[in-house]
Amino acid sequence: MITKVGKKYRLDFRPSGVGGKRIVKRFDTKIDAIQFQRNYVSRLSDTQAVQAIVDDRPLNDLIKLWFDFHGRSLKSSVDTRNRLFKLSELLGNPRAKFINPELLAGYRTTRLNQGISPATLNRELITLKALFRELKRLSVIDYDSPVLTVRKLREVKTELSYLSNSQIEKLRKEVDLSTNESLPFVVMICLVTGARWSEAEGLNYVNCLNQGFQFADTKNGHSRFVPVNESVFLYIKNRLGQGDFKSCYSAYRSAFKRSGLKVPAGQLAHILRHTFASHFIMNGGNIVALQKILGHSSLNITMRYSHLSPDYLIQAIQLNPLAGNVSGGNNVVTLASGTKKPVDCKA
Repeated sequence: MITKVGKKYRLDFRPSGVGGKRIVKRFDTKIDAIQFQRNYVSRLSDTQAVQAIVDDRPLNDLIKLWFDFHGRSLKSSVDTRNRLFKLSELLGNPRAKFINPELLAGYRTTRLNQGISPATLNRELITLKALFRELKRLSVIDYDSPVLTVRKLREVKTELSYLSNSQIEKLRKEVDLSTNESLPFVVMICLVTGARWSEAEGLNYVNCLNQGFQFADTKNGHSRFVPVNESVFLYIKNRLGQGDFKSCYSAYRSAFKRSGLKVPAGQLAHILRHTFASHFIMNGGNIVALQKILGHSSLNITMRYSHLSPDYLIQAIQLNPLAGNVSGGNNVVTLASGTKKPVDCKA
């Protein structure tokens, strides 16, 4: 059905029937709406006709269809598409319908032996599963891929690290020596707001307002505002008044290397964000406030910093079952019952 709404034409139809997917779009002209509907139905009919014979399409073909019908609308569309093509290449571009757990198990074993982390392989699996689910939803395929039954690999969680005050100063000295003039500003933004590197590097003049920074292009697509010290605000705003920041991550990596500081694998880009969050909690900050500042969609993610809270540490001492009933002296612990038990100091 095509109806006129204001100056636009609204197309509302279900190409696969009443129980199928609903398409609703607006167009400048009625002809554009009619042409889109015809092309969509024709393309869908061709796809279904091929399936009716035999679905022996290689994975690369499905990746292209996924990108055309859905993937291009994602925030990281090109990166996701390239990651899928890379995975397909390593698998030998097999017929998509016959990718099974055995094939993936062999692939993952080979990659693990090459030093690829379980976390990386799990991200590949999640992306591949999402592709098959979306294509099934769009009726591009009519089967549930065996890939959906494959479980993720067990990941060993690495402890989040952060920089101490002395380490921060050590790093900033090297940052200030960099020939990339944008670097000190971006590092400062990360340290005072907990912003991701891309968010800090992409900050612009119009997002400096009300003595704080509005981060619009975020990982989850939700904008957030973080207030800062007035002197910091003016320092950053004045710089951005002269133009946007230049790309400076390579300069940051070099400065970090010169500082001699060590960071767990995969945390270099996030160490400044972790440092902000850790110091925020250690200085008595509220965990819910931290969630909003960092832009976490779930409080569970933010809770990984909770063990650094001084209240948390004090409560571990004061609120355990024997609190108030234990006294130390001459290597003896007095229990609540009044009896004494010697303590082995080597334990």
